[in-house]
Amino acid sequence: MMSETENCWGRGNAVACIALASMLAMSFAVGVSAASAGRIDPPGHDDANQCSNEFDVDLNELYGISDQFRTRNCQVVSAGEHWVIGPVVWIVNQGPDLVYPDGYVPSEPEPIDDFTSKLVSIRVVVDGGTQRETVRVFSAGEALRTDITIQQLEPGAWDAPYPMASMLPPMRPLSVGDHTFQVFIELSAEHCDGFVTDPELSCLPAGEIAFTSPRPLTIIRPAHE
Repeated sequence: MMSETENCWGRGNAVACIALASMLAMSFAVGVSAASAGRIDPPGHDDANQCSNEFDVDLNELYGISDQFRTRNCQVVSAGEHWVIGPVVWIVNQGPDLVYPDGYVPSEPEPIDDFTSKLVSIRVVVDGGTQRETVRVFSAGEALRTDITIQQLEPGAWDAPYPMASMLPPMRPLSVGDHTFQVFIELSAEHCDGFVTDPELSCLPAGEIAFTSPRPLTIIRPAHE
């Protein structure tokens, strides 16, 4: 089940999600107020490294990361700051309720471990298609976390603490101005999340896929300069 928490939430069509290329800058459940979401401080003030989502979850605190997050609610980053994309997430089932498409055999008993074992790389393209284009490639060990559940990220919105692969590519500082970024992932083999038997609804194909669409990012001068 894909999400950036800017991607396709819910038991949606994984292929359709990829086609829409929704990246978790953060699309959340309908009807949840975004009034309190965003940074506690404007970027550059006291480093502005406290980004909250629509569920009032402080992402910096949840993940134990001091760098600025770029999410749907926190789209501006201070110049000179390292920043983190996401979390870009993939949600999976667990335990006795696992179901798979006919013919699919996971490499690992639990879907979260299956996804981890098949994740070859996470590739981030910044300013794609322009003269400023840069590419960074991360291994699972560099950018993947599996210790946070979807209930922790969206408390009260889920009926079980489903495991979640959080992809958190750590990015280098960028120049002041407007930029874009896009996340791609590469899998060594097909992976299914264990929720339903229809591969169109729960599986990711082998090879590289655009896990998100291009997303905007604005870099501004720190307020304390």
